[in-house]
Amino acid sequence: MAFSEVPTDWLENWSEDGTDITVPLATFPELTAAEADAATGDIRKILYAWCEKLYQQWLATASDDRPSRMTIARSTAVDEENDRFTRTYQLTFVTEAAAGGVDVADEPA
Repeated sequence: MAFSEVPTDWLENWSEDGTDITVPLATFPELTAAEADAATGDIRKILYAWCEKLYQQWLATASDDRPSRMTIARSTAVDEENDRFTRTYQLTFVTEAAAGGVDVADEPA
C-alpha cells in the first residue's frame, strides 16, 4: 500500500460541502463537547486533541504508507515532582513555490 492523502483515512467521518468542513466530536477522544464549545470552549484543548489524534493516526500507519513530505513527531518531558507532562508536537512539511505562495510538495512517484 502507499500513502493516502484522503482526509477520511486520517480523520474518520470528515466531510465537506464546498463551504464548511465537519468532523464529529467523537473523532477526538481527548476532547469533550464543553471543551469544543464555540463560545465557552478552550482552544488549547481543541488544538491538543487535533495534534494527538493526528499523531496517533501517524503511529497507526505503517511506515511504508506514511508520506515522505510530511512528518508528525511527539516528545514528552516528565516533571515527576509536580506530576506533569509537557508534550511537544512537531509537524513538518516539505513545501515548494506555488501560485500565491507555497504549497505542500507532491509525494515522489
